[in-house]
Amino acid sequence: MSLSRRSSSNPNILFALYFLMFAAGGIYFTFFLIFLRQSGLTSAQIGVINMSGGVVAFFASTLWGYLSDRTGKARQLLAFAIAANGAIALLYPQAKAFPAFLAIACVFAIFNAAIMTLMDSLALNLLSERRHEYGKYRLGGTFGYISTTLTIGFLFERIGLHWMFPIYFSIMLLYALITTRLPKTNASTSRSSLPSLKTLGTLLRQPGWGVFLATTFLIWLASSGAISFLGIKLKGMGASDSLVGVVASAAAIFEIPFMLYSGQIMRKLGIPRTLWFAIIGYIARVFLYTVIPTPEWAIAVNGLNGVSYVLYWNAALQFNNQNAPENLKATAQGILVSTMNLASVASALLTGGLYDALGANPVYSLLAGICVLALILFTLGNRRLVFPPKTEAEPLAQADRT
Repeated sequence: MSLSRRSSSNPNILFALYFLMFAAGGIYFTFFLIFLRQSGLTSAQIGVINMSGGVVAFFASTLWGYLSDRTGKARQLLAFAIAANGAIALLYPQAKAFPAFLAIACVFAIFNAAIMTLMDSLALNLLSERRHEYGKYRLGGTFGYISTTLTIGFLFERIGLHWMFPIYFSIMLLYALITTRLPKTNASTSRSSLPSLKTLGTLLRQPGWGVFLATTFLIWLASSGAISFLGIKLKGMGASDSLVGVVASAAAIFEIPFMLYSGQIMRKLGIPRTLWFAIIGYIARVFLYTVIPTPEWAIAVNGLNGVSYVLYWNAALQFNNQNAPENLKATAQGILVSTMNLASVASALLTGGLYDALGANPVYSLLAGICVLALILFTLGNRRLVFPPKTEAEPLAQADRT
């Protein structure tokens, strides 16, 4: 059943799901590292937790995607993973030592990988020929992120940071319940369409995938490190919890027009050029973190989130979906998410070990240099990016290569 046929009964279900997904994420990912720091963990230990979660998610993401393609039960798998993820988060306040934090983070990462993999894959499947409008539905996530990051820091200053986990669980439980209302997808589970290792090999041999995944790896390595330690950097500059939340919400506020019009931008520029401009945006954003004189300036720097994160992710998602065989859409999404998780592992090793030794600004300068390396790689290799012939179901135009 297509989303358009279902729209008469519930037109905003994807918008609502993304709202809840990112409302919860705005709480967890903005304040989790600060919670770990306040719990007495060192930067190196925080880096190990990030690294270990990334390693687990690296393997779990592709497995969740393959399981979805194999069973055709993406909706049920997603709802289960969301509920389990929220429940596991409740264990964090009970942890008293680094090993306990590490164990919880690894189990948490298994189910979080499913959410990252299956949500976007389901959305694109449901949107079908309207998938170029993905950004309009994903905009719900932007508003959800703003709603929590803009307000929750003020609340935590009054009630304490340990309340982040019950609040996170409540949002995730509602998210899981609404997920069960998603319409069935067009995925077929007939034996002739079941994915095999041979078709997976065909996917991995798609022209340009090496360039695409390598570029994504470098960009996520840099951005993961920059964003993960931004709250700690700002707190070190004297920022309050409320300011950290405002900085995070600024990124979401400035991404609204880019999320809303990303489809038009990609049709105008083509996916390769959109990715190229997004990498430029990442270079500027990460470098500017090194030169801000006061933490308040990070609000303006995060205004580049639209031209960096939004354009890169939306274009990468479309490229990934277009180039994957029909019965490997979720698996392809899992491979993309696995690449990002592997980048997070490398980032944790890099930033976690160097942050205490070198300080914030040298680490951020290094991360900006990695973005420059990604730009060079993509510029030299993007002519290998190949797209299927344009059809009515795949309306994204191809622009000349950058």
